[in-house]
Amino acid sequence: MNRDALERELKRAHVSLNGWLPVLQCDICKKRWEPFSTAVGDMAATARFDYWLCPNRCNRNAAVGLEVKTAIPRYVVINDIPGMIFGDEDLKEFERYVRSMDATEVQNRSS
Repeated sequence: MNRDALERELKRAHVSLNGWLPVLQCDICKKRWEPFSTAVGDMAATARFDYWLCPNRCNRNAAVGLEVKTAIPRYVVINDIPGMIFGDEDLKEFERYVRSMDATEVQNRSS
């Protein structure tokens, strides 16, 4: 599932993705939480099917599809900038985001 589709579906459940890290925010109470673990190996947490539920239970009556419930991001680092992508289609968009932060030198034309 790509990030745009996930964002649209989460919005229906009153949840917003917050940046490129897997931080979710409840649109009702503005609570933020990190439902995905970045740990790997045997100690990695298993994703829950209700990761999108606000910890304050504001959106407990919202329903999302199975594709949203089973979305698990992949952790990537480009130029020392970490991010989470939800599908291969997102990688190009994340790369563009990282490139937009590259410092560019502009010559001083007044001299």
